[in-house]
Amino acid sequence: MRTPTAPARPRALAAGVLAGALLLTGCTSTVDGTASPVGPATTSSAPQGTPAAPETGEAPTGQVTPAPEIGPGTGAEARRIASVSSLISTTSPERTEGCFPSGPFGSASGIDVLYFGDGRVEQELDRWGFVAAWGNCNQDLANNGSLTLAAEMSDPDSAVSAAEALNEIGLDFDLGSTEPVELPDLGVTAALTPGGADSAGNPIDTAQAWVPTGRMLAYAYVDAPAGGAVDLLTRQLQDQLALLVDFEPTPQDQVPDLDSDPLDLAQYALAPPGDPTRFTGGYDLEGYLRFAIDPVAERTLLSSNGFTGFYAKQSGDDATDLEYAVALYAFPTSVQTNAVYEGFRTLETTEFGGTPFVLPAIPDAPCFVFASDDTGTSFYQRCYVGFGSHLASLDVLGVTAVDDYTQMNTLLPQQRDLIDG
Repeated sequence: MRTPTAPARPRALAAGVLAGALLLTGCTSTVDGTASPVGPATTSSAPQGTPAAPETGEAPTGQVTPAPEIGPGTGAEARRIASVSSLISTTSPERTEGCFPSGPFGSASGIDVLYFGDGRVEQELDRWGFVAAWGNCNQDLANNGSLTLAAEMSDPDSAVSAAEALNEIGLDFDLGSTEPVELPDLGVTAALTPGGADSAGNPIDTAQAWVPTGRMLAYAYVDAPAGGAVDLLTRQLQDQLALLVDFEPTPQDQVPDLDSDPLDLAQYALAPPGDPTRFTGGYDLEGYLRFAIDPVAERTLLSSNGFTGFYAKQSGDDATDLEYAVALYAFPTSVQTNAVYEGFRTLETTEFGGTPFVLPAIPDAPCFVFASDDTGTSFYQRCYVGFGSHLASLDVLGVTAVDDYTQMNTLLPQQRDLIDG
């Protein structure tokens, strides 16, 4: 599994896909292991602290609307939020490397486990009616990272109360020298921690803050060169707030009825082996771009060819230690499908760093192999098939030999048969 210091993630298999928090399919399992602090870089600390027993905060003074049960509708709401979550590369163009935590969250416990790790954030989010969230993570080549989160709460007053409590918690994490910094343009107090260093030994500061807007909370954590963290944090949060201006959260009682597949695309996407991850579901263009390798290039390619929708099926198979991702794209006609088919073929070789290979089962399919890590013992493969209005790609991650086509040879023809009518 990719770590925050790994190379850019494969498209449609976002970093942390299979280390996800609570699945958004109604399951109740969390990530394996302990709730240890997680951050975007190994040489600087993400929002984390010495784990302690959660403290009980002041009870809500108003009527907090109960959160809906976790299920397909919760996942659909999280993917709605994805479309208005901040693309970190917009604010920090040099932060193009994928990291984790990222993606959809259907529980406050999932956020706490992957972002913080001591239980207090979970408690406050739940106290104020947490519904769903989407997070993004990107870093530069020196592992200076940005983490963002857009979270949906009970009501505007609850969002304000949650932000106040969460910013207090940020100041209380045991980071050595954390200090409060007022953000007058945002109306909150941030937590600043100077004196860190990135993987190249350069001095950095870190900063984090929560800002309420309507029913939503905008959170950001940034590493930045010494003296620059507060400015970067402000710009990152302002970008997120601008995206949330016109967003209308779904009323809580309507969330369970949200359609996870409004374009009926799931039927054309192969169900890969293993258990589905929290990324499985339907996305619009902006939602898809939140886990694209190159959002700029892919937005241009897809939007210029009439992109109408996307469905992801991602899974992990404990029996084989392999991970899978099926990406299904829809377009108006075969002309646009073919244009994107060729566009991705070019991007894989010129931008994404894939090495072409010939798949015995479908020799004409554009197929590429990538190193999963620096050990030379783990690889992932990606192949494309297209027909009519549908284009599909299939990823197999974790093969131990670069020419082991066993899974791809079996699965890609099945995916082709689903879309060729």
